[in-house]
Amino acid sequence: MAQEPSQSVANSLGFVTFAQRFCINPAYINPVYGGGYYKKRKGWVLIDLATRAETYFKTLRDAKHDLIRLYREAAPKKIATQGC
Repeated sequence: MAQEPSQSVANSLGFVTFAQRFCINPAYINPVYGGGYYKKRKGWVLIDLATRAETYFKTLRDAKHDLIRLYREAAPKKIATQGC
């Protein structure tokens, strides 16, 4: 059985290196002044560790797919013909 394209990308060394720049966590609402506790909010957040930019998603699957999309946009395009 062949792997889906997204699975083969997720298993590549380049993707693993790229993904280390991000973190996927459950979404939490920050504590209100002096509240001192976190209230779990449904969903997941993808955090860019370099810029601290946060993107919210309803499911973990959506967050992973967006991370793969970001990698595909950032990855250099392979040359179709080699040795010419």
